[in-house]
Amino acid sequence: MRLRLEWTRQISLRSALRQNLIYSADLDKLPSTAGVYVFGRRYGGGFEALYVGMATQEIRKRVRDQFKNLPLMMHVKNAKKGKRIVLAGCFKPKPGQKLAKCVPLIERGLIRYFLSEGHDLVNKQGTRLRRHEIASSGKHPKRLIPKLMFLDRSKGE
Repeated sequence: MRLRLEWTRQISLRSALRQNLIYSADLDKLPSTAGVYVFGRRYGGGFEALYVGMATQEIRKRVRDQFKNLPLMMHVKNAKKGKRIVLAGCFKPKPGQKLAKCVPLIERGLIRYFLSEGHDLVNKQGTRLRRHEIASSGKHPKRLIPKLMFLDRSKGE
C-alpha cells in the first residue's frame, strides 16, 4: 500500500509563559486536516525529531492540545540546542484508503524511521522510547550494513 503525505512549512515554537505554557505557535499556519505532526529541533543544517504524533481529525487542534502536555513540552525545552519547530504532514488518501487505518501506520513508520536514525523521541506518556543500539564492525561492506542501528523495544524486552 502506498500512503501519501503532503508536508507544510515548518512552524517555529515560541515562548508562551504569559499563557502559563512553555511553548505556543501560530496555529493558523497548521492544517485543519488529518495527518501527522513532528515536534523537533533544527540546528545548523540538521534536524532531530523529539516527538511524532497523529491527528485523525485536525492537526491544528491536536497540536494545540499538546502545548498543555507538560512532560512533552519539557522534553522539547530540555533537548539540545537548536530552534524548536513543529512540522505537519497532511494525509492524502487514495480511493479506498481508510483514514483510521492509514494515519496510525504513517505515525508508526515515522517513529521507526527517527528511532533508526538515533533521534531522541519520547512517547505518549512523555518518557523516552526505550531502544536497543546495534553496532556493527568487521570487514563487511559499509554501504550494505550500517555501523550503527537503533531498534525500539517493547516493554517486556
